[in-house]
Amino acid sequence: MPKLKELTDFDKGEIIGLWKGNHSNSDISRILGHPESTVAYIIKKYKVNGTTSNAPRTGRPTVLTETDKRQLVRIVKDNRADSIIELTDKFNSSLEITVSTDTVRRVLHESG
Repeated sequence: MPKLKELTDFDKGEIIGLWKGNHSNSDISRILGHPESTVAYIIKKYKVNGTTSNAPRTGRPTVLTETDKRQLVRIVKDNRADSIIELTDKFNSSLEITVSTDTVRRVLHESG
């Protein structure tokens, strides 16, 4: 079964509001159209944490700094006819770290 998108803070607030209004989990599920397991999870999270908001998610830190990204764009502008592999090699030779062609491609896409 596919994973569904997260509930909004408003939806979670509706669940907590109905729960505080002494509705059962099955009633809340039927009224709002969310699975009963989701309703139970939101209520449990509220009881334990006092809030229903998600903890901030951390991702993998970026390898390149903003300066590195600007340098990559300069290399690309100076060598427009080069392939992505050649650009990656030139960029890696100018840095102490090495990055993949996918990283170079992603940075170039982000910078337009």
